[in-house]
Amino acid sequence: MIADDVQDLLESLAVAIGRGMSVDDLEGRVVAHSAHHGEVDQVRAQAILSRSVPAEVSAWQEAHGVAVTRDPVRVPRNPDLGMAARLCVPLLHQDRRVGYLWIIEGHGPLSPQERDRAVRDAAAIAALLDDGGSSHTLSQLLTGEIGVRRAAGVLGEGPLRILALRGDPDGLREAVGDELARVRRPPAFTILDRHAVLLLNRGEDATALGERLAARIRVGVGVSASHPGLESAVRAHEEALTAARAAAAERTLRPVAHWPDLGVYRLLAEPLTGRPGAGGPLDTLREHPALLVTLETYLDSGGDAQETARQLHLHRTSLYYRLARIEQLAGRNLKNGTHRLELHLALKLCRWNAV
Repeated sequence: MIADDVQDLLESLAVAIGRGMSVDDLEGRVVAHSAHHGEVDQVRAQAILSRSVPAEVSAWQEAHGVAVTRDPVRVPRNPDLGMAARLCVPLLHQDRRVGYLWIIEGHGPLSPQERDRAVRDAAAIAALLDDGGSSHTLSQLLTGEIGVRRAAGVLGEGPLRILALRGDPDGLREAVGDELARVRRPPAFTILDRHAVLLLNRGEDATALGERLAARIRVGVGVSASHPGLESAVRAHEEALTAARAAAAERTLRPVAHWPDLGVYRLLAEPLTGRPGAGGPLDTLREHPALLVTLETYLDSGGDAQETARQLHLHRTSLYYRLARIEQLAGRNLKNGTHRLELHLALKLCRWNAV
């Protein structure tokens, strides 16, 4: 396990130099921490208990350049925060910043030999967190090899979307790697079944990132709906793959196709359910049976208002009111052929699956 390897490295280093230390990810979450060696301050104890670094502590650390440095930097003590002096060793792998190694120095700085050892071990930890951490963990999560609890320690928690694009694996790896190298806090990504798959859970602009990648690789990009956490990652992955396929099939959806906006392609991807997930075209109409009957009759008659009114024994004015209400509730335009197809197919799928 990657987490076990990181923990073993960290504990070996802590024993060798006799200091307490921890590894944080780029969001300030504690990934691993050693047993207590030497001085223990209030900040360390609180971070271990909460698995995160308080905002005021992060601000003090960033004020001393830890977010941009490529070399170890000493952060002075801050009595107001209950924080002893500590050494920050940035965790860098293949020019990617993946986290920080924190070593409590207190009043006694590390010797040059101890500092060199810390830098060497930090490089090994960074390699584990980057290649084995984000990429390997994301791949294992999406293929069902590990569960959410194991993945969360590396990938983080909270709302997420998945971005996917198809192509030659080597070309994808190079293009995505080059693009993410320019991002201060790059998202986790992996290559699965000839798709580059990116986990967006840090507030990234999915459309802007997708457009840049599409311009580099000349393919359509798919983005899932927003999901509450890693427990929905597999579902989000399926949505992103479908969206990428729809972008390849439908010119009007390029360069970036979003799952909630796929229209009929969502129904083609889930024809057996008859009731697509949240945001489906009939969701808001299910509590209005008369409107559903009106819509189906109107579409079955090829959009002929006069024939629809005759079959339903409605005055034309009443029919037009119902059609306007349907458009409002469904968020679709009945003058748009693609929207009509989506609604019509959804209605027939419901009938199909009812028998």
